[in-house]
Amino acid sequence: MKGNTTRKRIIIKIKDFLLGRKNREFLIFLFFFALSAVFWLLQTLNETFETEVVVPLKLNNVPSNLIITSDLPDELHVTVQDKGSILMKYLYGQPLTPVTVDYKNYDFGGMAGRVQVQEAEVRRAIAAQLFSSTRIQSIKPDTLEFFYNRGLKKKVPVLISGVIEPAQQYYLRHVVAKPDSVVVFAPSSILDTLQAAYTQNFYQAGLVESKNLQIPVRPIRGAKFIPDVLDVQIDVDIYTEKTVEVPIVGVNFPADKDLRTFPSKVKVTFKVGSKSYKSITADDFVLVISYEELINNESSKIPLHLKSIPEGVSSVRIHPSEVDYLLEQTSGE
Repeated sequence: MKGNTTRKRIIIKIKDFLLGRKNREFLIFLFFFALSAVFWLLQTLNETFETEVVVPLKLNNVPSNLIITSDLPDELHVTVQDKGSILMKYLYGQPLTPVTVDYKNYDFGGMAGRVQVQEAEVRRAIAAQLFSSTRIQSIKPDTLEFFYNRGLKKKVPVLISGVIEPAQQYYLRHVVAKPDSVVVFAPSSILDTLQAAYTQNFYQAGLVESKNLQIPVRPIRGAKFIPDVLDVQIDVDIYTEKTVEVPIVGVNFPADKDLRTFPSKVKVTFKVGSKSYKSITADDFVLVISYEELINNESSKIPLHLKSIPEGVSSVRIHPSEVDYLLEQTSGE
């Protein structure tokens, strides 16, 4: 009984609230506003508008021994004109069925070539699905074509096209595309001049670790690359500094001449990647003084030069950069 009394009180309060003068006027306003909106919508739907509908597109009956090197688009964007009520059915009703292009109608038996689909055929297939009152204003893309190939192919190397910038104190060890070559199916006019396949342009900056990227091959109209996506491996490393002691070697000296330098070894400091730190030793550097340099030298000191520097080494410094020397006469043989 108590619960029924409570419910009655709530209902009475709601009724008093809704039937109050101010609230009653607001409800009347909402009623006429909704009524006006309905009349406006009905009138609007009876007017003529344009809208864009999407129609799927398919190529059928392609022989198994034939490769489509540049396919038709997956869908068409069709601008249609009709009353708003009809356009609402296109936008929110049952999707339009795909327009099919039959390859058999375009098979001319060539080894490779280009086929342009007749616009009238596509327009008829779209119009067959529309109401009779609907007018097709435009179809995009306005040119429909595909390229086919029956085995004309060529293997070409892959070249990487991109900008790679390691972070400060890091350097680029190497960049490799896998696979390093691709097979391209295309007409002979393309194969005769095609020397390489390029990746699409990409940009990587501030790299502090190695990365693997999936980069598509740059497309060529009328050509198909297999594979058309490459695994690009970017290997970066951080620079570290290392110092080794390298002996000074005399070259091209006569048998009766001997070179002595003070000191006999100097410090070579250089930057090298952390992955190569242990593998680079003093044996990888050659510090030489030639006999010809000594003959033409008028100073008591001789500057030092590195004859060879190992790969992956940079910012090489020699300390000291010049040494005292003594040319000794030996007995010879």
